[in-house]
Amino acid sequence: MSSRLLAGRYELLEKIGDGGMAVVYKARCRLLNRYVAIKILKPEFARDVKFIENFRRESQAAASLSHPNIVNIYDVGREGNIHYIVMELVEGYILSDLIQEQGLIEWKRAVEITKQIALALSFAHKNHIIHRDVKPHNILITQSGTAKITDFGIAKAINSSNVAENTGTVMGSVHYFSPEQARGGYVDEKSDIYSLGIVLYEMLTGKVPFDGENPVAVALMHINDEMKPPRELNPAIPSSVEAVVMKATDKLQINRYASADEMLKALEDAEFNEMLGKTTGEGSNSISEEEEHGSEENSSSLDIEDGASPMDKKAVKEHLEEKKKNKRLKILAVIAALIVALPLSYGLVTLVTNLISSGGGGEFENPDFRGMTLEQAQETAAEYKLELSEGDTVFSSEYEKGQISSQTPDVGASVKAGKTITVNISKGMKEGTVPKIEGLTHDSALHILEKYDFKVGTVTTKPSAQPEGIVLSQSPAAGEEATPGSSVSFEVSSGREEGKSIMPLLVGKDLDAAKLALEEAGVKPGNISYERSTEYSQNQVVWQQYTAESVIPEGTTVDLRVSSGDEDPEPEELSLYIDYSMAEDSVFWLTVTVSDETGTHNIITREQRLKENGGETVVLTGTGTGTVMVIFNNDVVLKSNVDFNTGVIE
Repeated sequence: MSSRLLAGRYELLEKIGDGGMAVVYKARCRLLNRYVAIKILKPEFARDVKFIENFRRESQAAASLSHPNIVNIYDVGREGNIHYIVMELVEGYILSDLIQEQGLIEWKRAVEITKQIALALSFAHKNHIIHRDVKPHNILITQSGTAKITDFGIAKAINSSNVAENTGTVMGSVHYFSPEQARGGYVDEKSDIYSLGIVLYEMLTGKVPFDGENPVAVALMHINDEMKPPRELNPAIPSSVEAVVMKATDKLQINRYASADEMLKALEDAEFNEMLGKTTGEGSNSISEEEEHGSEENSSSLDIEDGASPMDKKAVKEHLEEKKKNKRLKILAVIAALIVALPLSYGLVTLVTNLISSGGGGEFENPDFRGMTLEQAQETAAEYKLELSEGDTVFSSEYEKGQISSQTPDVGASVKAGKTITVNISKGMKEGTVPKIEGLTHDSALHILEKYDFKVGTVTTKPSAQPEGIVLSQSPAAGEEATPGSSVSFEVSSGREEGKSIMPLLVGKDLDAAKLALEEAGVKPGNISYERSTEYSQNQVVWQQYTAESVIPEGTTVDLRVSSGDEDPEPEELSLYIDYSMAEDSVFWLTVTVSDETGTHNIITREQRLKENGGETVVLTGTGTGTVMVIFNNDVVLKSNVDFNTGVIE
């Protein structure tokens, strides 16, 4: 296979993976002289025309996602009957392999991986892309410990096609399916959150919560069975982390976290609460058992007798909970006051770490030395009572020359005072690596290109919503290899032209928010129609007349289509008068055809009519938008658009 060349540029070197739907090869791009990963679809998928269409569309949409925790898609192509995706080559390992080898992952590391994937999902969701297949097999861990998720959009292409025979693919994913996916119901961002919660559960316990002999059995468990709390399998898990798992995997979408950002914050809060709990010597609980018992004993001062009513007992319980809450707030207030009193250079993390390790011998999380100079890192290491060892000098596109680019043990790993941390020092970007200038000002871009020995290529301007002078795009892209001294072209925002408006992205927005965005852009809503959608929630915009970032005259009206939800709407009835005077013959055959969101059907099929009768009124029944055609004999005498939502025929 090593001699195979795809698209005249991708040289396949070796097979590095084999999954349910594709085989993955390491390859070299001869055009850009870089290594990539190429995923080639298996023949059973390549024969499915519908799947290929969905696969290409969804993969191209996913290619627009550029995020440090998402595996980049460079190209989607076809050669003969071979369909492939060209992706970023991630040197590291697959999370599913790590879980299989280790059995379970220490909770701090598991939370760190989950946080990184939550960041990736948050970015994707904000760009209106839902993954639909979050599982350890789709999460890669780089050698430096960064988690990256792959296969965005591919699950949607699979779900849109007939893959009933590919039970291996289904089985691999069903362990992480949300209940709504198992039911074939409406899938949204919260479905990804459920799946990520299952992934966290598996990392913490070494097992998936539901397992069975076949996909149907596992799917039914997701729908009906209660999940065993992870602390029953691994008591070392903090209760605050378990609470995140249980909320993320609630069977009802409305009870889960509202967004990936909210789940991320909950994980961060759980970590912080665990650190605070350790400072008081009581694990994850910042109030000692003795204090809690004392609070309960003091309840006698409330003069509640044994025969008190349930309402009275409820009042006592609420009072005690309030006292506990106040005590926790006091502890937090004391710590906050100490933080404020300390020099900012010392920082919160140092304070909490020292509190945890006071008394000697306590473990704490390895601090992040990346981005520091060796001297700065040595000062920080001394504060933590750690030893620092200088490792290799390595190329880095992320860190400047002289800055620490990586460390061993990894950031966040458990260490003790006296531990030696080995740090690698960046020697800057590898010669011939294109720097990132997108998002910089024009002047900063010129400085960066000069610094890395690249010439300025063609510079164009384009009106955009970005401030004037900001670099919108570049070619070659950041991170690609190019000959030193070659040119980098880029496009710069000229801001908003007078009398012109930049069309905002409205798809996925609530209708009220979309109207506000149009108003802020200097345009206004035009015709608004509704249609059924399984992808967008009720009242979300599913289509806009002009694409985002396009330049249109100020004051333009913009037509929108809005989701009416995923339930079949009630059919509406409209009346249409048919004038027989349009007929050429005195006796003719009449056919009336109506199309709507449910399809096309005849309401009259070749029925004989007399021209002398003048005409008739017919009732059109349908949902959403469509058309009506009136045919005399074999001639179309009328074709009009129909909006059943507004009752307009035009």
